[in-house]
Amino acid sequence: MPVFSYVARDFRGQMVLGSTAGPDATVVRRNLRENGLYVLTLSERREREGLGARWARFRGVKLGDLVVFSQQLATMVGAGLPIVECLHELTEETENPALRMALVQITQDILSGSTLSQALARHPRIFSELFIALVHAGEVGGVLDQSLVRIAENLDREQELREKVKSAFVYPAVVLTVAAGVVTFMLLFIIPVFEKVYAQFHANLPAPTLALIAVSGFISHFWWLILALLAGVAFAFRSFVRTEKGRRIWDRTKLRLPLFGKLIRKIVVTRFVRTLGALVNAGVPMLAALQTASRVAANTEFTDAIAQISEEVTKGAALSGPLRICGKFPNLVPRLVQAGEESGNLGEMLDKTAHFFDRDIEHTVRRLTTLMEPAITIILGVIVGSIVVSLYLPIFTLATVIRR
Repeated sequence: MPVFSYVARDFRGQMVLGSTAGPDATVVRRNLRENGLYVLTLSERREREGLGARWARFRGVKLGDLVVFSQQLATMVGAGLPIVECLHELTEETENPALRMALVQITQDILSGSTLSQALARHPRIFSELFIALVHAGEVGGVLDQSLVRIAENLDREQELREKVKSAFVYPAVVLTVAAGVVTFMLLFIIPVFEKVYAQFHANLPAPTLALIAVSGFISHFWWLILALLAGVAFAFRSFVRTEKGRRIWDRTKLRLPLFGKLIRKIVVTRFVRTLGALVNAGVPMLAALQTASRVAANTEFTDAIAQISEEVTKGAALSGPLRICGKFPNLVPRLVQAGEESGNLGEMLDKTAHFFDRDIEHTVRRLTTLMEPAITIILGVIVGSIVVSLYLPIFTLATVIRR
């Protein structure tokens, strides 16, 4: 017999969430009505999730899923539907298992007396601090639908930003992967063949060829050691970065990387400015907005700088002054912030600043791609050319060896 999930109201008008078995939906509705429950939504439970769904749940929730969820929830809340009914409908519609399970728990928490922001805060791996802060601001101000629209717009821009950055690394990643495969194939299969040929003539091999043969032999016999070493280095690096000291060192190093350092700095600044603008527009107090925006920026150097800025704002300073003094932000940011403060449109000016940096990041990504393509081609040409030259150097002396 199928099992149905339902959202209903009792005779007191309170929401009731539950499940019951029945032959069909009509019979279940009649039974619930006889028990004093007015059914709002009724749906048959889905079958037990398979391996693909479990894998999708393990992968988590993508930004695109959250964008769609925020837009749909904003539309339903704006239409005046109760939040529990909205969440129940979205639970049935969403295809992401991790998000579906979270929505079930969120609905139960709300029925137990929690607010939506409190229920969302119990799932930090899915809903960011910005998401929760904007929902809380919408609840306090009575404009939850508008806050959800802002969330969807913010997440959509963040997704676009990530796609732009990924596009800069697709070509280098593909080329380097193919090149690594070609070089590995040559070291494991081509060079040993040449080594046997040269060994038959007992020729004195030049130093580059001997070095190449030694590297090939080491990889052939100790490939497992190389893989273990790479895995150990990756694990050690990940463990080091998770420590406070390690994260600070890594964040500082990323900002100073050649070519990519400027891009990473622009991404951090863009996230901070966009988040701060969204929070200010939602009516979040400046100090709380600064704290949330600093964590969303996700870089300890900027987090420390923003903490100092918050202290100055607490003392009564305008935001633009500390922004200019800290030296972490481009000069354009404090100038536009000052203009927003003077005109009384700080949130709007922050949005324009974030839009400007979005375009700047797009141009930076294009320039990086243009620079990396010839650079990678030259580097790979040197590597493959060195291998080929080292491999064929002994051929020039084979004629002398054969005459002897």
